[in-house]
Amino acid sequence: MIKVRSLNKSFGKKQVLSGINIDVYDGETLVIIGPSGTGKSVLLKNIVGLVTPDCGSIIIDDTEIVKAKKDVINEVQKKMGYVFQEAALFDSLTIEENVAFGLRTLTKLDESEIKQRVVQCLSMVGLENVEKLKPSDLSGGMKKRVGLARAIAYQPKYIFYDEPTTGLDPIMTDVISDLIINLRQRLKITSIVVTHDMRSAYKVADRIMMLYKTGVIFSGTPAETENTDNEIVKQFISGSSKGPIETDRTFSQME
Repeated sequence: MIKVRSLNKSFGKKQVLSGINIDVYDGETLVIIGPSGTGKSVLLKNIVGLVTPDCGSIIIDDTEIVKAKKDVINEVQKKMGYVFQEAALFDSLTIEENVAFGLRTLTKLDESEIKQRVVQCLSMVGLENVEKLKPSDLSGGMKKRVGLARAIAYQPKYIFYDEPTTGLDPIMTDVISDLIINLRQRLKITSIVVTHDMRSAYKVADRIMMLYKTGVIFSGTPAETENTDNEIVKQFISGSSKGPIETDRTFSQME
C-alpha cells in the first residue's frame, strides 16, 4: 500500500502540490487526471523517488521514503516499474538491451536467464522477434509496448504510468489500455496512471482522482466520475472550454 500525507512541492516561487493526501491500495489501479501543469507527473515522481518533496510523508509498504537513507530508497525502488511518457528508450541499444537494462545493472541473473526474461516480457506486451531491432525501427505504439516490457522485466509490485497513450491513435490507445488491465490481472500489480485520455481512464481505473490548483479536488469510481456534480470535473471530462477551469482567453477576447 502507498500512503501520501501532507505532501507539498514547489519549484522556485511556484507551488505545484499542496497538502496532498492519497492512499493507493494493493491491486488497485488509480488514475490521476487534471489540466496540464497541475502537478500530476510531479506527484508521480515524488512517489517514485525521482523528486524530493518540500515536506510531507510518503510510505510504501510501511517504509517512509522521504527521509530514508539512499540504500533504503533503493530497496523500495526495486519494487517499482516506471513507464515514461515518451517511452524513454536508449536509441543506441537494441530492444533486447533496452528491456534487459535494469536486469543487468540491478540483478545477479545470468545472461541466459536475462534473455529468457526479455523474450517473456516482450511476448506479454504482444511483441515477438524484435529483440535485435533498434527503437528507430519501431512505431510509436511499439515503443510504448517496449517501455512496458522494460517496466515489468524486474517483476515489480508497483507500476507507474506517465501519459502512456500520449501521441497514439485511438486503436493503439485501446491496445495500451488493454495491456495495463492484463498486466494488473496477470501479475497482481498495483498501478498509478497519469493521463488526459478519459476513454482510457474509464477503461483501466478502479478509482479516478483529479488534481486542480495544487490539490486533490475529487476522488471516485469511474461511474462516480462520469456522473459527478463537481463543475470542474465535469468540464474537464467533457473537454469544454466553457467552465470554471482557467484557460487562455486570447481567442475569446478577439471575438
